[in-house]
Amino acid sequence: MERLQRVLAERGVASRRKAEELIRAGRVSVDGKVVTELGTKVDPERAVIRVDGEIVRPQRKRYILLHKPRGYITTTRDERGRWTVMDLVQVPERVYPVGRLDRDTEGLLLLTNDGDLANRVMHPRFELVKEYHVYTPVRPSPATLERLRKGIAIEGRRVVPEEVRPLRETPEGVIVKIVLHEGRYHIVRRLMQAAGIPVNRLRRVRIGPLSIAGLPVGAWRDLTPGELATLFEAVHFEGSLPPVEPGPRVIHRTRPYRGRQRAESASDGDAGTEEPADARVTRSPEQNTRTRGSVDKSEIGRDPRDGGKSQLRQRLARSRTLAGSPRRSTNQRRREP
Repeated sequence: MERLQRVLAERGVASRRKAEELIRAGRVSVDGKVVTELGTKVDPERAVIRVDGEIVRPQRKRYILLHKPRGYITTTRDERGRWTVMDLVQVPERVYPVGRLDRDTEGLLLLTNDGDLANRVMHPRFELVKEYHVYTPVRPSPATLERLRKGIAIEGRRVVPEEVRPLRETPEGVIVKIVLHEGRYHIVRRLMQAAGIPVNRLRRVRIGPLSIAGLPVGAWRDLTPGELATLFEAVHFEGSLPPVEPGPRVIHRTRPYRGRQRAESASDGDAGTEEPADARVTRSPEQNTRTRGSVDKSEIGRDPRDGGKSQLRQRLARSRTLAGSPRRSTNQRRREP
């Protein structure tokens, strides 16, 4: 038996809060009886649930890996009209992000409609590691790195990373690898600030057994059956795995938006902001059959506005007219001495 609002949320009707409002408004019925009391429990396998008279059926479980770009809010909806990660992932199921990445942080983000798995991934009891790459302009000293390894108190609680070490130098700066079990708000940036390490860029590259390797920025794909099995094992999830379609990894590549804006709140100090260059929208295979840069060979050198005359011939004719030398026929040129 499960709470009615939870069943509604899992079936993609609305969030739990919105589902509670639907119940209070008397718009939900179970087995033909209107339910208005919150906390009512139902058997999701047997109960016939309707919203506004329409049967609400279960939706298939979906597990999505997204390479979040910078400039996106990790939420399903933003009241201030800013771009969210849901603008990058458009699927029929009502999925939502598991955990958060702040606006200026990029990297791996898991989205699902499986509430039980989402709770286990976020809960510190299961100690699911999260690996971050910090790009800093200055190579941290051994003493600074050792201080990080021993732990730093953040809001009265000591945070001890599982691993801290420099990886390599790049044109963007030195990459420092840091692995944590915690997922508190801005935890990595606050650790770096406390240690005196400036952060130019921050990426999350791994959550437990899930890696972002091979996934372009702004793209997403479904988890493979093998990845899902290892993730369930990592969070000690017992029971049978949900059905996942086997097959190769299909990466949903996307293209940048151009010329679109969304208004920002006045508190940000800007009247508006242009969408980040990394902003993407998923294209279907049908849409990809003719892209912006593609050319139809039958159209080369032809202008549809004048019945298909050659554009080159038109330019030559105009240039001769401007030069004062009208075009002569072939017979005229042959008669000239």
